[in-house]
Amino acid sequence: MATLVCVLTIVALTVQSAEAISSKKGIGICSSAFVCGDTWKFSGVTWWYDWRWDQGERTWAHCPHAARDGYVPMIFNEKEAHQAKLPANAKYVLGFNEPQQKGQAEMSVEKCAQVWPLVQQKAGNRILVGPALAACDIDPDMCIRWYETFFKHCKGCRVDKIAIHGYHCQPQRMMQSIEKISRHFNRKIWLTEFSCKGAVSIDHDLNFMKTILPMLERSPYVERYAWFCNRLDKTSGFLPNYSTELMDHKTSTLSRLGKFYNEFHI
Repeated sequence: MATLVCVLTIVALTVQSAEAISSKKGIGICSSAFVCGDTWKFSGVTWWYDWRWDQGERTWAHCPHAARDGYVPMIFNEKEAHQAKLPANAKYVLGFNEPQQKGQAEMSVEKCAQVWPLVQQKAGNRILVGPALAACDIDPDMCIRWYETFFKHCKGCRVDKIAIHGYHCQPQRMMQSIEKISRHFNRKIWLTEFSCKGAVSIDHDLNFMKTILPMLERSPYVERYAWFCNRLDKTSGFLPNYSTELMDHKTSTLSRLGKFYNEFHI
């Protein structure tokens, strides 16, 4: 009887643990600041990506062990559309990253439409997530116009989900924008980058998380989301300090913000 009780307890705890992991929550792993073991620390996420298709950071770091599962490859730009060799076990493929932004994919909407059939060809039967556009959280109409132009020039092209980014730290406005874009195109949204532009403080970022994560989890318009990012390699005018990091700056240890993000569930 004692053995049976023990087994039932283990099963119950396993089920409880599985239920506590969000099917939506993911993490962006910044490859330029990668440390072996980073992906395994995020036990509370179901997917991750690194803006690449080959997990190149693991090769550079000479990691001795395999990465955790849930990897989603990305075809970052036009060059990668020609060169990418997608993992055989990938179920999803992310499209171009911020094509309208300098230093990112840097592609006109017409060029995106021209190259997209090649992305489709490489994706095969995988679920294909469209180009990820910046600033959709505060300017959904801009993103809608971009995608309308894209579909106009890419008739018959397949985009199963729409990816957007948001850094303006305004939860209500972000959720309204997500709903507007999703309803307009009748497609679920992948929020593949979000955090707080300006990076005021960890407490500021944590308060934002405490507000936005329940909204994202409950939204019928959001299929997946991923915080930017686990660790920054440097600061910038956009993110002037390291307060948005989910990990210690040099080791695979979750920060206070990272612990909350990893453990949060509804």
